Amino acid sequence: MSGKSPGLEVRLAEEIRASGPIPFVRFMERALYDPKSGYYTSGTASIGKAGDFFTNVSVGPVYGEILAGQFVEMWRLLGCPSDFHLIEQGAGDGQLAGDILHALAGTPLEDVPLIVIERSEVLQAAQADKLAGKNVSWIPCEEGLPELCAVHYSNELFDAFPVHLVRSDGESWEEMCVGCENGAFVWVVRPPGGDLAEILKEYPRRPAGFTTEICLACRPLLRTLAARIPRGFLLAVDYGMSRESLLAGHRSEGTLACYRGHRRDANPLESPGGKDITAHVNFSLLRDDAVAAGWEFGSFTDQHHFLVGASAAHLLSLEGKVPDPAGGKKLRSLKMLLHPEGLGQKFHAIMFSRGVNGAKLSGFQFAGESRL
Repeated sequence: MSGKSPGLEVRLAEEIRASGPIPFVRFMERALYDPKSGYYTSGTASIGKAGDFFTNVSVGPVYGEILAGQFVEMWRLLGCPSDFHLIEQGAGDGQLAGDILHALAGTPLEDVPLIVIERSEVLQAAQADKLAGKNVSWIPCEEGLPELCAVHYSNELFDAFPVHLVRSDGESWEEMCVGCENGAFVWVVRPPGGDLAEILKEYPRRPAGFTTEICLACRPLLRTLAARIPRGFLLAVDYGMSRESLLAGHRSEGTLACYRGHRRDANPLESPGGKDITAHVNFSLLRDDAVAAGWEFGSFTDQHHFLVGASAAHLLSLEGKVPDPAGGKKLRSLKMLLHPEGLGQKFHAIMFSRGVNGAKLSGFQFAGESRL
């Protein structure tokens, strides 16, 4: 075994030798979040044109500006509470938070407190540097949240949650685990158990070899947030699709993928800790888990329709005008975010609420009927 984090490879191999093959969800958890060598927790993760992958935040500040407008709407729908907070999880280097707080200057939320949930000390330091002078505090996990009137928002959080990997044998589903043979990590299968087995009882039969991912790690987060946010919203932007789409025949190899230096590969067992491992979000399961946790499902749409709705007033104000250089750059960034063959269809937005009956956000005005 060779790669960017040999220390982690050795520790994973020792764990497997001591206890036998481990579920892939455990391997992915260690590869991404091991305190010493995890891809996210160690500071290995690199975002943007020169990094491992490209995201909405990489396009420029316009994405944060649009989200800031949605947060002002949410605050008003909640009755303009004086104790309103923003909560971000999966904040990366803090760029999105900085764009949002900058955009809120001059609005009723210009001094809104922001809580960042971040377990990585390396990322906390990077965020603190970028957000210096802002009303920001940090906690390592959601259990540390007090009871708040708040919006919990995230950009590409749920796609980074560890997933169970399952494969059909033609008759039933089996869980894929990771073993170690002759110094290399290898796939091993076993019957699924616990909550995973219960979910798979509802899954349709698929041809032998059909592989897909199931994320159970969102459940405790959603329950904890519901307990801490009696009134507020949860807004997540991520890439993924419905359960039905994930189980379509042409997705027989699943959606699990690895990224390093903008290059994609399909071998998550190679170089754990040295690259991103991700899977498309099952928005149907996320909705079901959120509702079971006590959230009210609000709406769901692709990023194109979400951003068109959220920025409709801004776009109308520019209609017929010749933009200055700054305005032209903003429009180019917005087009990149909206493009139906790129980020506009790749990403989706989903919203939940608590204590706000029938809340309607401009970002979902063109959502149409939910496809979940």
